[in-house]
Amino acid sequence: MVARSRDETEPLLGSADNARGRSAGSKKLLILVVCSIFVLALDFGFFLGTAPQTQIFEQIICRNYQTNLHRAGNITNGDPCKSEAVQGELALVIGLKDTFEGIPSILLSLPYGVLSDHWGRKPVMGLALLGLILGEAWVRLVCWWSDVLPLRIIWFSGVFRLIGGGDVVLSAIALVMVADVFSEEEVATALFRLSSCVTLAEVLATPISAYLMTTYNLWFPYILGIGIVILGVTPMYFLPETLEDAKAKKRSQVIATEDDDDDDQTQPPVNKTMRDEIISKLREFKKSTQFIWKDLNVCLAILIFFVSFVSKQSSNILMQYASKKFHWSIAQASLLISLRGTFVLVNFLILMPATNFLLGKYLHLHGKWRDLRMSQVSGLLAVIGFAAMFVAPVPAILIFGLVILSLGSTFAVSSRSLATAIVLPDHVGTLFSAIAVAQSVGMLVSGPLFAALFRLGMHLGNAWMGLPFLQAALFCVVASVAVSCIRLRPSQHNGQEEEQEPLLLPE
Repeated sequence: MVARSRDETEPLLGSADNARGRSAGSKKLLILVVCSIFVLALDFGFFLGTAPQTQIFEQIICRNYQTNLHRAGNITNGDPCKSEAVQGELALVIGLKDTFEGIPSILLSLPYGVLSDHWGRKPVMGLALLGLILGEAWVRLVCWWSDVLPLRIIWFSGVFRLIGGGDVVLSAIALVMVADVFSEEEVATALFRLSSCVTLAEVLATPISAYLMTTYNLWFPYILGIGIVILGVTPMYFLPETLEDAKAKKRSQVIATEDDDDDDQTQPPVNKTMRDEIISKLREFKKSTQFIWKDLNVCLAILIFFVSFVSKQSSNILMQYASKKFHWSIAQASLLISLRGTFVLVNFLILMPATNFLLGKYLHLHGKWRDLRMSQVSGLLAVIGFAAMFVAPVPAILIFGLVILSLGSTFAVSSRSLATAIVLPDHVGTLFSAIAVAQSVGMLVSGPLFAALFRLGMHLGNAWMGLPFLQAALFCVVASVAVSCIRLRPSQHNGQEEEQEPLLLPE
């Protein structure tokens, strides 16, 4: 009777396990699909407005420059809008705009990351969206009233990003939600797919923006872009909260934190004053972030994202660089962004999955070890691509550099997956926010730095106009060295990987 009773219960247990597996799989799919739609809509809106925004800035600066020349009785030869004075001011306006928009992320990414690990992911995401939309609306308002308002007050758009920490925090939270529900082995592929949506938005939005700019006017795609961003908020309401999934991943591992948990549970409730509450929150924040400073691998990972974030910042300079050096219009130069995005998309969807498969099958590289090797190779390709763009005596060399840079575009994704594997699951939100701080500091530095280098390049001559890309190449060299300095240990929860990884430990 005992054996028979056991046989009768086994199908029920199997059905329960299957049901839980299907439920977890459905949640993973839902989060990946909704986050993909969410990211696609937001980035499509931003890329739709990037080229017209640059040209609107240029027109405003050029108009003011010509007005000052006429008042002084001076006459210029050639196109005044492509003069060194106008292009230098344009680079300064764009560079400092990016800098001031990055300051809130530097100040608030870690606090918002800690809040996302305590309150949940969705509330922080909602705040970041609100601040982002208000900031973008402010820039458009200043441009519309440029006859009355000075263009440089667009720099105050960063004030609105104090609400939620800005787009860097928003992107970090979206990535955290994906990392919460996918395993270490799956998270790299999931992040690749999510990043593909950013690239798809870039590929689709840029030529559409160029078409709308030439067929209608600059303001049509510029206003349409923020409309699509607002529409992109809708998918957020379909996202389930994933904080409990992160906590469940932690409980599934063998972690020696039982004493701390017991202490927390045995403390009796007390009535705290406002001062005690503030002190308690500060101590909690310190405890939540101390793992960052105590682990050399985590510090290296954050350094990697600081120096590699210049790739994104080079997009604005790329349009201005091509427009000035090869005498293209902004609409024509913006097609380089779409071209780069096309190759990045092919890389994400075809080349990188194939490379992952080959590394796992033939070299037996899995999980974080595969991410480490891919980061090293991608970093080297990025260095070569930026160097070619710096030289670029003709458009063909510039395009060649863009293609090579696209092949190295997976550096940030594989490095993020690698960073996820070296911390505890419930620390991922805080880690990603620390990475967001590093990216914001990179934005803070690279904005005025690139503007100054571009102005210096114009002053030195046409051959030196690509100085920002030389600096980007040097940054990528530092990032590649930092990746190679990371030391990984065998996983304790994956038997297959534990058997393979000691043979692959870096010397």
